[in-house]
Amino acid sequence: MDVVLWHFPVSHYNEKVRWALDWKGIAHERKVLAADYLPRALLATGKPTLPILFLNGKAITDSTAIIEALEAAVPAPALYPPDRTDCRRALELENFLDEELGSPVRTALVGWAFYAEPEMAVRVLSTGMSSSARSLITRMLPVFRPFYTWRHGIRRDNVDAARAAVHQCLDRIEGEIQPSGYLAGDRFSIADLTAASLLAPILQPKGMEFPADEGAAASFASYRETVVGHPAAQWATGIFERHRNAAANATASHP
Repeated sequence: MDVVLWHFPVSHYNEKVRWALDWKGIAHERKVLAADYLPRALLATGKPTLPILFLNGKAITDSTAIIEALEAAVPAPALYPPDRTDCRRALELENFLDEELGSPVRTALVGWAFYAEPEMAVRVLSTGMSSSARSLITRMLPVFRPFYTWRHGIRRDNVDAARAAVHQCLDRIEGEIQPSGYLAGDRFSIADLTAASLLAPILQPKGMEFPADEGAAASFASYRETVVGHPAAQWATGIFERHRNAAANATASHP
């Protein structure tokens, strides 16, 4: 099976797909796209978004659709629970978290970086990238920043609202945790993966593949401290450290 992932390292939706690939032990090649991703993504899929997975030559966009395709191609280890009721619950939670948590996390962190100072925006956006990619982002920032903020509805005056929305989602996650310690059924599923991967940029859990550099991490440390003590944040950190790190260590190499 030929698998190639186009990804943006700092993005939590991209992390969601990277985690699924590693969880399933799928050997794949990765290609980092920098601020010039827009024309390349549009040409490949007709949509201006990453990640894009090429599965045996077929381009698939949107993290949910990508994982659905991976689940069909490589059923085990499964991310969809075998029980029908648990599976429906897991998929409903995945959709809720994608729609209600993903965007606020992006606004809370990337929005903060955009409105802090240009150097900080570059440091955050170029996480996990080469020096040449960082240089490209620096040159493109005057154009890229207004496009990105317009596209994702990020404004200086809605960063605080996004952070409040993150806390509301944390409350929902806390209420959804089952006696098993998972969100759907008695085992790790797409629901747990989605929650932990979308929260990872704020939580910065141990073993994170693309952590924020020291300067960026220090700059949002005060916000992080308001989140990490929440029971759902502690749960998500535990999920990440138990299930993400083991998956990354077990999977095949991906250049």
